[in-house]
Amino acid sequence: MSMQNSYSTIEKRYEPKYRTEINHSRNTVEVEGVFTMTVADLLSEVLGEKIYSDAIVFKPQSPCSYEFKDSLLEKERFKEIFDSSDLGAIIDRLSLVAEHRHIHLSKLPEKTNLKIKRH
Repeated sequence: MSMQNSYSTIEKRYEPKYRTEINHSRNTVEVEGVFTMTVADLLSEVLGEKIYSDAIVFKPQSPCSYEFKDSLLEKERFKEIFDSSDLGAIIDRLSLVAEHRHIHLSKLPEKTNLKIKRH
């Protein structure tokens, strides 16, 4: 049986700020930005090298609501860590939060815009 690494302590550090930023997102574009930036920061910390948010794509209408670009998938270290840890489950949880907020904001964009104008 192979050893499973856990990055849940890193997830717990990112989660409060992430949830606050997602909940304060005013539109679907902001939700996407918060998700991709947070995942990029988390991966940067895990991998020990800078990962940019453009290596992550948020796809809320797809069965898997995110994907990684080839620039990230080609990194051997990324593949090793992703396959031998809970990193996939962590990113799944982050994407679920973003997807719910995205759905909420996309249902009534004119109502959301009215709230923004009042502030």
